Amino acid sequence: MNLLAIVALFLLCAALAFSFSLRRSAWRDTHVAWPYYARKPLASPEHVLYQRLVAALPGHIVMFHVPLGSVLGVKRGIDLDLWEKRIHHLHYDFVVCTPEAIVLAAIELDGKTTHENAHAGWIKERASAAAGFQLIRWPARALPDQVAIQQAVGELETQYAEGFSARWWSTIPSDHSRLP
Repeated sequence: MNLLAIVALFLLCAALAFSFSLRRSAWRDTHVAWPYYARKPLASPEHVLYQRLVAALPGHIVMFHVPLGSVLGVKRGIDLDLWEKRIHHLHYDFVVCTPEAIVLAAIELDGKTTHENAHAGWIKERASAAAGFQLIRWPARALPDQVAIQQAVGELETQYAEGFSARWWSTIPSDHSRLP
């Protein structure tokens, strides 16, 4: 009886291992249909806001579902792994860039489309501020119109341009002797 139970257990384990190996390699089989289908990448409020952003900001780059790691870097000399682990699972709903691909702002829709908790929102706020761009939050139930979008981004462009000219002017020698 004991020998019979051991043989049955061995056969069961062998059958499970064989079944598992077949299932595991099935994705490599070219004759097996894969279970994917195309779905809409944006929820309804996100799609509406995306269309408004593109219409209101011609010439700008508007991206959606952007991983924070795609637009945030870690300064040299800092523990890269530690800081990247804080953001690797997070994304911005939208990122607006200048035509030169410089980030002006990240945009988050608050409401039903918000999939992250308050702690994730806090991390996004701190990370964006540290990187030097603003995180704009708009409620999903009261999306801004094109004029409001242009005003918000226009103010950011002005701040960026003023900051850029201040940085540029600071590189000019104060004695002006080396200027042509």
